[in-house]
Amino acid sequence: MNKFRLLLAGFIIVALFMNCEKKVGKAASSPTTTTGAAPAGLVCDSIKYNAHIKPIIMANCAIPGCHVSGFSSGDFTTYAGLNTKITNGKFKARVIDANPGPMPASGQLSSSKLDSIKCWLDKGAPNN
Repeated sequence: MNKFRLLLAGFIIVALFMNCEKKVGKAASSPTTTTGAAPAGLVCDSIKYNAHIKPIIMANCAIPGCHVSGFSSGDFTTYAGLNTKITNGKFKARVIDANPGPMPASGQLSSSKLDSIKCWLDKGAPNN
């Protein structure tokens, strides 16, 4: 009888762990925050460049002295300028992978902003 209880308890624990799931991309859509970051639990398919990504870029990357028109490392004030760095992999390397160091220079973005950017990049970084 003790072996049966032990087996049953083990089965229940395994079943509980199997029901756990990652929340990113699973919850119902909710409105955009004022910072442009996707709210917690936002479905990845609803991440849009203009609604979510552009506000993050404009507040953290395309600031005076960085990634503006004429900046040697790229102009992120336009989708075309940003897309150049996305296409060659440098945007993901610096912002997501922090390789060779994190961008923006002020420090790595919050997890929610990084999750939004990852979702958008995984969808092919559409201009929508």
